[in-house]
Amino acid sequence: MINMVAPNQSKIKKFLKSDKVTYKGLEKENLRSDKEGKISNKTFPDEFGVHNYNRYITLDYSEPHLEIVTPPFSSNLDALNFLHDLHAHVEENLDGDVLWNYSMPPKFKSKYIKLPPHRETNKTKLAHLYRLGLRNRYGDKMQSTAGIHFNFSFSESVLAELDCTKTNLYLGTCRNFLRLFPIVLRLMGCSPIAHKSFLKGRNINIEALNEEDCYLPKSTSLRVSRLGYYSEEQDEKFITFNTLDDYLDTIKSYINQPNEKFKDISLDLKQQVNNGTIQMESELYNHIRPKGIISKDIRAYNQLKKGGIEYLEIRSIDLNPYSDIGISIEDIEFLELVSMYCALSDSPEINNTESVYIKENIRRASESGQNCNFIMSLDGEEGEISAQAQSEIFLNNLKDFADQINSSNGKEKMFAEFESRNKDPLSSRFIADASKAGGVLPLILEKSQQSNKKVDASNLSIFIKEKELSEKEYKREINEDEISFEEYLDAFRGEIK
Repeated sequence: MINMVAPNQSKIKKFLKSDKVTYKGLEKENLRSDKEGKISNKTFPDEFGVHNYNRYITLDYSEPHLEIVTPPFSSNLDALNFLHDLHAHVEENLDGDVLWNYSMPPKFKSKYIKLPPHRETNKTKLAHLYRLGLRNRYGDKMQSTAGIHFNFSFSESVLAELDCTKTNLYLGTCRNFLRLFPIVLRLMGCSPIAHKSFLKGRNINIEALNEEDCYLPKSTSLRVSRLGYYSEEQDEKFITFNTLDDYLDTIKSYINQPNEKFKDISLDLKQQVNNGTIQMESELYNHIRPKGIISKDIRAYNQLKKGGIEYLEIRSIDLNPYSDIGISIEDIEFLELVSMYCALSDSPEINNTESVYIKENIRRASESGQNCNFIMSLDGEEGEISAQAQSEIFLNNLKDFADQINSSNGKEKMFAEFESRNKDPLSSRFIADASKAGGVLPLILEKSQQSNKKVDASNLSIFIKEKELSEKEYKREINEDEISFEEYLDAFRGEIK
């Protein structure tokens, strides 16, 4: 529960003996839109090479669903600047389109949601089949939301001083992040409105904001809610991160045990990778995800099983439309400090009762987080507390924590920003601004104007080189594939048993 997350003074003392370095990486998705606010029907630009092999500029679900990725940085500002250069470089090559700076899609037309071509290697054919499976399972709309992934890890110096395994440290961080995620969602969620085209044909209880837009008046994030990026099949089992073995067992059972809802989607005709609850590890919709050592030749499950957890990926962060690239330096500073707070706090295992509290608090935060109560316990007089009051308590605790780890210097603007968001959430401000602007489309088109940033010459050279490397890697794999795709797929399906 939220009130169970309290810094451990012994851990803090050990941390202070280290170099205190953390590494942060950013992954940012944007839908590609034309200048009228409709999803673009254009393909991945040739200027970025082969998306499956480009480490920095790639595609998520579909051709208009772009994703840009930074390497890890110890400096928050360096991470932001690299992301900003990536963003600007992409903008310059979109043939008149813009990067839609909002987590819910622009004006939706399914015919424009084209899956990337399968190309000629086994790897690219598997990626195409996986996307086809997502389409056949959930439809294009759910897959067409966008957000930020925040990757976090500690330096070897910190890990050595804390004197515990990386896996146990990061599992505890995951548990505490789930406890605090309702507060994070209240302070960072900003997708309370969806264009009516996104909801067409769905039986959903939602209100009309105007002739074009629908919303939940007190929502922070439709994207995180049951109306957005959500799998009912996965929601039946709450992942607690109590042990790595339990987490891996869940993944294994989700992949191998046929799911009644997906069993009729053909495997023989290659309409999905498999008929389990998830086709592969990346289909698991966690708010935070443990990650192993990155290796293109080893599946994510086996990376974790063989080497344990190397870093964490915080996933359910909405784009911030009040930043011209969807995330601000204050957002990054906040996520870094929250991650450290979670790691350096006690983290008891999550039992069945607490898992119910966490799920309900996340639901409340997403659907009515501007003005709701969070469940604290079923015991005592104060079973619930207002989300605003609990967020204020947490921000004060976070400020004290920053002082204790000598990290408060330069954070004044960040804390002022998040204290302001607690009183007037971004989502509340966004609804008011959308109403004034005449709807989501005109507001987000205004917020998605090209930044016209001059890309740093050294970064531009990295991006150009990566484009060339992606093309070389693709050609190399074509030449090195020695088995048919059918054999490759059979081996992939049998790898986790």
